[in-house]
Amino acid sequence: MRIFADDETVMSGKRDPLFTVFDTTDLERDIALMDRVKEKYGAKSDLRLAKLIGANKTVLSEIRSYAKAVATGKPYDGKPRTLTGFQRLRGFDRLGYAWARDALLAAFPTAYREELLNSDNERIESREGADLEEPGVVPGHEHPSAAG
Repeated sequence: MRIFADDETVMSGKRDPLFTVFDTTDLERDIALMDRVKEKYGAKSDLRLAKLIGANKTVLSEIRSYAKAVATGKPYDGKPRTLTGFQRLRGFDRLGYAWARDALLAAFPTAYREELLNSDNERIESREGADLEEPGVVPGHEHPSAAG
């Protein structure tokens, strides 16, 4: 059995920029997060990814262009872009949900997994087009300053 160094992962044998704060840049972590969410949700385009993390597709394109320029050492004419804190939060939230869902599905017999997965995917897709709801307050549990 191989014991991995602190800077390695089981999957790649290299540092995972998504979970390595030291020795990586915001840009590297953002690209890793974008790619991981896109892969996990089977998003075929950055437009779908943009909807998943609450970003504009143009911003994602600018981030990828900037990353490509940095990787090739070419000058970049535009403004260097990274994801906002909220977009990163949404990305990690999507990944966390997907990882938890995968773990839970593994507990069910194989015959039910596809049906559960399809049902959950339909639920997710139906919510994507809906307006986000404001957080509700259970009657009787209002903040004292808001109580009449």
